[in-house]
Amino acid sequence: MRAFIEGYGCSLNRSDTEQVRGFLKANSFELVEKPEKADVIVTNTCAVKEQTESKMLRRIRQLNAIAEKKKSTLVVFGCLPKINPEAISKISGKITQIGPNLQELSCFLGLHAQSFSPKIEEEKSNQFISVIPIARGCLGDCSYCCVKNARGDLHSYSIRELDKKFKTAIKETKEIWLTAQDTGCYGRDFGESLPKLLRELLRNKGDFRIRVGMINPSHLVSFLDQYLELFSDERLYRFFHIPLQSGSNPVLRAMNRPYTKGDFLFLVKRIRKRFPSAVVATDVIVGFPGETGQQFKETVSVLEKAEPDVVNISRFGARPNTAAALMPGQLHGMEKKRRSRILTGLCKEVSLRRNKRFLGEKQRVLVTERGSKGNFVGRNQNYKPVVVKENLLGKFADVLVKKAFSTYLYAVPCSK
Repeated sequence: MRAFIEGYGCSLNRSDTEQVRGFLKANSFELVEKPEKADVIVTNTCAVKEQTESKMLRRIRQLNAIAEKKKSTLVVFGCLPKINPEAISKISGKITQIGPNLQELSCFLGLHAQSFSPKIEEEKSNQFISVIPIARGCLGDCSYCCVKNARGDLHSYSIRELDKKFKTAIKETKEIWLTAQDTGCYGRDFGESLPKLLRELLRNKGDFRIRVGMINPSHLVSFLDQYLELFSDERLYRFFHIPLQSGSNPVLRAMNRPYTKGDFLFLVKRIRKRFPSAVVATDVIVGFPGETGQQFKETVSVLEKAEPDVVNISRFGARPNTAAALMPGQLHGMEKKRRSRILTGLCKEVSLRRNKRFLGEKQRVLVTERGSKGNFVGRNQNYKPVVVKENLLGKFADVLVKKAFSTYLYAVPCSK
C-alpha cells in the first residue's frame, strides 16, 4: 500500500510525523512524495492558534479533493481532530479523524497496535538532525491553551530508553533536539528531572550538539543552578527557550501561568551572567482578554529589560473549549494588530543589536540546513543561525562573521 504523510507544527509534531513515516515504512508501506499517488493520505495537523487552524483547514480541503478524485483514504491526524473535530466534519463526513495517537492510527490501518516510542526507527525529515521527544503531555492548565485537550497529562520516557535512543541518534547525526510540550517538567511523573537526564546523555562520547526545547519558568527556577552548570559542556547549545507570555502579573494570573515577570527577569539575568552570549528565546501573547494598555506597556518594559534574542509574538485568538475563550474584555483585532507591530519593531531592534556584537568573531558552527538562494545554515555555540555559501552540510566549520542581521549572521569559512 502506498502512503503520503505530511506534518505541520512544533518539533514534537515533527517527531510524530517522522515516527509515523518510519513505522509505516517498517510495515511494508511504500512512502510516496505526492498525495495523488497514495492509497492513504495522512496529514499531521497543528491547531495551537486560530490562524494555524485556518491554514490546516485549507490544506484539508485540498487533500480531500484529491482523495475524492483518486478514491483514496484521507486521515486527518494530530491535534486538530481533538481540538475542533466539527470543523473537519464540515469539509467531509468521509474524512477519518485521529488524535495524536499512533496506536489508533496503526489499528485503523490494520497493523499491530503501536504507541509513539523512542524505540521506533523514524524516517527523518532532515538527515542531519535527530528529534527525540522526552515526554508527551504536560503539567500545565493554561487558560488559553487548547493543546492540553489534545495531548493530555504528562508522560515522560525513562532515562534508560532515552539514552538508548540517543546512542543511536549520535551515530546518525551530529545535532539532536530534545523536545516536549514542556521539557522542564520531564520526569516529574516518576521522580526524575531534566538535569539528571542531560547528565546521563552527556556521558556519551562524541562531538555532537544538543538543543533543549522550551522550559516553562516555574520549572526552570526549581533546578536553575544545576541546569546552568551543565552548559559548561560545549555540546549543549547555549539556547534557552523560556516563555514569558505577558509582562503583567495580573494577566499571567488570568492565563493561569504559575510565575511572575520577576521570575522571568531573574532567570534571564542569571543565564546572561553565566553565559553573556547565550540565546534567550521567548513567547508573548498580545491582546489577551482584559489586557489594558498599561499592562501591555509592562510587557514592553520586560522585553526592553530582558533583551531576548528571539521573540515569538502571537495575537490572542480564542480557542475551542478553553477558559480564555469565555473571558470578558475580548480585544478588537485592530488593537491586537497594533500591539503586535509595536513588539515586532522593538524585538527586531534588540535582535539586531545583539547580533552585531558578533561581527568580526571567529566561530565554530555545525551546518545542518539548506537555506534560501542556495545558501546553507549552521548554528554556533549559542544556536544562532549562521548563513554560509559553501555546502558544509553535516560538518563542523570554523567561520568568520562578516554581516549581522536581526534574524541571522552571515559568515565565511576561515582561511587555513
